[in-house]
Amino acid sequence: MRKYRSNTYYPDLVQVAKSLAERSDFSHSCTDEAGRLLRVLAGQVKEGKILEVGTGLGVGSSWMLSSIAPEVRFTSIDIDIKRVDSVKKHIRHPQAEFTNGDWKEISDKGPFQFIFADAAIVKSVEGDKLIEILGIGGLLFMDDFTPEEHWPEEWRGEHDPVREFWLNHPSLSSTEIYLTSTTAAILATRVR
Repeated sequence: MRKYRSNTYYPDLVQVAKSLAERSDFSHSCTDEAGRLLRVLAGQVKEGKILEVGTGLGVGSSWMLSSIAPEVRFTSIDIDIKRVDSVKKHIRHPQAEFTNGDWKEISDKGPFQFIFADAAIVKSVEGDKLIEILGIGGLLFMDDFTPEEHWPEEWRGEHDPVREFWLNHPSLSSTEIYLTSTTAAILATRVR
């Protein structure tokens, strides 16, 4: 069986963001596996708007911006003003807007055709509000899930209300995918 090397190519913006995160000792950036998928998914949006909730230091933003179509607008929002200011200084793209604040403050800019929900509160508490600003047919991506077989022993067999909310919501068609053998993501399309 032939083994293939993993993809080691990083678009320029991604290299800048990864370097910024490393210099800042920020360890919560999306993984390369999630980033590569974000790049593919964002590249499928041909018009309209993309939203990222939880800018961090711009690694996920940079993956998406590296494939964004010319007619698409990109907005990323984070509650941490220092991180947003740092991203604004280092990541420049004519279609991107980096904003500080609560994501609900920009909900009137929707509907969005693609949303990367990378802030814990959006996944666990504010899901219905997020679904409201996702356009019909729009795609939602959330990473940082642990497959059940890799849960700590004390979690095994327990109820997972976050995962159940997203996988069983009547307005969504959803699936869970593995990004690696120990990490998962949820993809959902708004159907109504």
